Amino acid sequence: MHVVNVILAGGASRRFGEPKASHMYQGKPLYEHVKEQLLEGQTVIISHPSLLPFFKARGEQSVWLDDEEVRGCGPLAGIYTAMQKQEAEWYLVMACDMPFIRKETAEVLSSYCSEHADAIIPLVQGRLQPLSALYHRRSLPFIRACLKENQFAVKDLLQKLQVRIVSEEELNVTSNEFRNINKRSDLPENGMI
Repeated sequence: MHVVNVILAGGASRRFGEPKASHMYQGKPLYEHVKEQLLEGQTVIISHPSLLPFFKARGEQSVWLDDEEVRGCGPLAGIYTAMQKQEAEWYLVMACDMPFIRKETAEVLSSYCSEHADAIIPLVQGRLQPLSALYHRRSLPFIRACLKENQFAVKDLLQKLQVRIVSEEELNVTSNEFRNINKRSDLPENGMI
């Protein structure tokens, strides 16, 4: 199974006050906490233009801006761009603001990939986690259709796909593993989750 890891780091981070991907936490930027927990293989970063120098300075090779025709259209644009630019069977999509995700969780999630599913989505604390999920390449036409119809919410896409929902019990997740960092106060001072 050929998987490309996709880190979504193109958001405006308005509530956070600075780009979350580059925020230093426990000696490294938030995106690196995420990157270290992804599956084996290539990782691409979908970035905001202002972060390109930061990623270049950190030696990141595969950093792309959203495709021009969908720039500014949210996470779906990032997923679309990754699928357009990099051929793979599956794409593990991960938001850059989830530093507590574990490699074991990504591995378990990938074990649910099959020919019967277009997307593998965790369900944690009663909420779907579509920005910590796997998408098969066959979902690309549906993503393109959503973007053309100005349906930018990932939930709109999921209604068009064959989705395999994976419960937190199946994933054996830790309590805060899927916590998004939206404000600085969401990051524990001592690093404990």
